[in-house]
Amino acid sequence: MEFRSLRFKLTLWYVLILGILLISFSGFLYFTLSKSLHQDIDNKLSSLAKLIASESVSPLSKFGFGTIDQALEASLNLKPIGKFIQVLDESGNIGRKSENLKNVQLPISLTALKNASKGLVTFETNRSIENTPLRIITFPVIENNHVTKIVQIASSLEEVEDALNTLFIILMITVPLALMVASLGGQFLAHKALKPVDQITQTARMITSQNLNQRIAPPKVKDEISRLIETFNEMISRLDRSFRQIKQFSSDASHELKTPLTILKGEVEVMLRKERTPQEYQQTLRSNLEEINRMSQIVEDLLILSKADTGEIRLIKEEISLTQIVNEVVVQMGGLAKSKGLQLSTSNHHPDIHIFGDALRIRELFINLIENGIKYTEEGGSIHVSLQKGIDPLMENLSNQGKARKKEFAQIIVSDTGIGIAKEDQERIFDRFFRVDKARSRGQGGSGLGLSICKWIVEAHQGEIKVDSELGKGSSFTVILPLSPPETSIEV
Repeated sequence: MEFRSLRFKLTLWYVLILGILLISFSGFLYFTLSKSLHQDIDNKLSSLAKLIASESVSPLSKFGFGTIDQALEASLNLKPIGKFIQVLDESGNIGRKSENLKNVQLPISLTALKNASKGLVTFETNRSIENTPLRIITFPVIENNHVTKIVQIASSLEEVEDALNTLFIILMITVPLALMVASLGGQFLAHKALKPVDQITQTARMITSQNLNQRIAPPKVKDEISRLIETFNEMISRLDRSFRQIKQFSSDASHELKTPLTILKGEVEVMLRKERTPQEYQQTLRSNLEEINRMSQIVEDLLILSKADTGEIRLIKEEISLTQIVNEVVVQMGGLAKSKGLQLSTSNHHPDIHIFGDALRIRELFINLIENGIKYTEEGGSIHVSLQKGIDPLMENLSNQGKARKKEFAQIIVSDTGIGIAKEDQERIFDRFFRVDKARSRGQGGSGLGLSICKWIVEAHQGEIKVDSELGKGSSFTVILPLSPPETSIEV
């Protein structure tokens, strides 16, 4: 396992955190048990000292006869097994002691004597007798507000220390062993958890611009890795679509520019084969000019869309009269419609509708839509532009009072009685260079970019454009634009 790998770092952190928890728990367990065992011994020593002290001052007690062991058995019916007892007078001289002390006496410190003279109880731990750990209580016996005796009781701590040492050895063995097992388990879990990441890495290395159809099989469990794989697959799908669109766009652009160049070259070559009349030269030059104008229009539209894609076009948004712009465009395009024998009309359901947008781009939007209707409508047909207000149920937000407030929008419908669009082509009608009938479109001078520009203008104003059409009956383009300025402005 590489030390810089994520797998090693995850395992290390896992073992480190588990180690801290185990050591903390072991320390807590050890010191809690030690305190509990010592406290239990202190409580027993204190209880026994109080009994002895109370019996020694009682006038009816048999405590004064025989040894301490005999006195305790006679007076309290008590055999203090494992306890060392001695009684001192107020001067600190040893009076009586238990039989198990024999020729040995319990040590008493100067601090314990001072505390006893003040009527205070003292607990001490001492190892002076054969290096045996003893817990000693020094308990003063008070009569008439005067210390008359001092009772000392000791108990061995060997069993307590043996228990604590055994626990310490167990913890010293089990904690490192648990950490070793945890490190192996951590490696396994890290390998299991990061295996999909390795699959993502391998798949990413296999993907090139020529091989964007590769996908990672999502796991059955829906977790963070699953969401990562889904996101990665979605990203690859978007890249795949983008590359396909770029290839298609490049191919279409080459084709669109190649056709007029081929026509120009062919006409010039034909004219150069022999001498021509001035009228023939003029006719050829007019034809060449048409092709040059068509190429200029294509290049200009391509430049607009390219700048729009890179965000270089900045819209100058302000409050404008949509009604006025639509009426002006209808009047402007009326001559072109009349020349083809078409009727161009408009209807305004509201006297004056204002929006927040770029007047130049909005004008270009409706010129393209009306011009598109004129191109694909046969003589005797009609184009109608309808303008009205509405409430968009999809554009909702909450006011400060928590009530729903719907945004108003302007709806413009440009409908014609033209050739119509097939159902399967309506989804692609806004794609660049897409034409339903390429031969007819070229004859009418279309570049295949007008509707793409329309879609960009609408989306730049945070609106929506859609088409509804039927072959042989005509088409209706619906544009929805918000009336009020958006709360978060987007620069294009």
